[in-house]
Amino acid sequence: MHTPLPAARSIQSGSSLRSTPLARRGLLLASVAGIAAAAACSEEEPPPVVDDGGIGAAEEPTSEAPSPEPPREITITHVGDTMPGSYPNQMAADEGASFFDGVRESLHGDVVIANLEGALSTYDFDKCGGGQCTYFRLPADYAQVFADAGFDVLNQANNHGWDAGPDGAAETQDAIRAAGMEVCGIKDEVALVETENGLTVGLVGFAPYTFYTDNRDLDAVASLVASAKQQADIVIATAHLGAEGTDHRHVPEGVETYLGEDRGDTRAFARTCVDNGADLVFGHGPHVLRGMEVYNGKLIAYSLGNFGGGQNLFATAGPLGRSAVLTVTVREDGTILAGQALATRMDDAGYPQLDADNGAYADLNELAGDFGDAGVTVADDGALIIPGV
Repeated sequence: MHTPLPAARSIQSGSSLRSTPLARRGLLLASVAGIAAAAACSEEEPPPVVDDGGIGAAEEPTSEAPSPEPPREITITHVGDTMPGSYPNQMAADEGASFFDGVRESLHGDVVIANLEGALSTYDFDKCGGGQCTYFRLPADYAQVFADAGFDVLNQANNHGWDAGPDGAAETQDAIRAAGMEVCGIKDEVALVETENGLTVGLVGFAPYTFYTDNRDLDAVASLVASAKQQADIVIATAHLGAEGTDHRHVPEGVETYLGEDRGDTRAFARTCVDNGADLVFGHGPHVLRGMEVYNGKLIAYSLGNFGGGQNLFATAGPLGRSAVLTVTVREDGTILAGQALATRMDDAGYPQLDADNGAYADLNELAGDFGDAGVTVADDGALIIPGV
């Protein structure tokens, strides 16, 4: 919650101001002048009184109270896992310049966010202790590819954010900021973005690893979200959550595991965020879309899937290739006004494109069943059908 500002002081009716000698002297001079003027007037005949029937009586001017300012609104747009390629063997011929061309016109809002599925650094780092691992890394210059597409914030908290090690993570953060964007997902930190209408948005990122704020540690989650709420008007939580692949499209009850990793209790995490002040919760990580629900009046989107993995970085078959640009408009008090899903899919090279078949809508409507009456579905035009809104 915001720290309340001190109440403005007002002078109560009936209170008096102490008169100073200067004030009394002014009053005395005014009284003397008034007596002299009265004496001069008494020597003249008073003017005749004319009855005008009240026509000349002027009405007292009235002042109307100014209309209250309407509540401010803000539009948030989020996409899922995104990486234009990987160094050294899956690099774009044009350095990523055309990666977002198919969706560029759809990336708009007051704050536009992507999950950056990799490091913007080419430092060598052994993250698996000599074992077999997949690395997603790009030169730091690729931050500008995201900025040019219209992104405002990139989330670093995921299983590839440290693919260039701690030095590479720091270089990634520097590159994002140098390109004019903000980075969220740094351990125990709140990213703040000021919008044009004066609202402050606080963003916090999570993943099931100790070098981020760990989504499995619900006390740490609650503390960071509450801190964000003290600093911002609107709070957004974004997190890499859950098991991966087409067998994990549904959000289970309880703890999820994948390849022996404890990925945490996805539902408990998201609801902890809301309970401590998050206005929107966005998930990513399973590489497929997952359902959406309303919990205590707030929207939770459990996975936005694979948005784009250039140079065939991600698998594109079936549900793995489908995603959506999710846009939500809320009032400054966090009340949901509307939401929109724009269906996308990756093309043969893994570049994001608009999906004329709207395959994501069928996925999201099916998966809304995971949440019963609280499930959020999608209309034929992409509008979110949100219970209670």
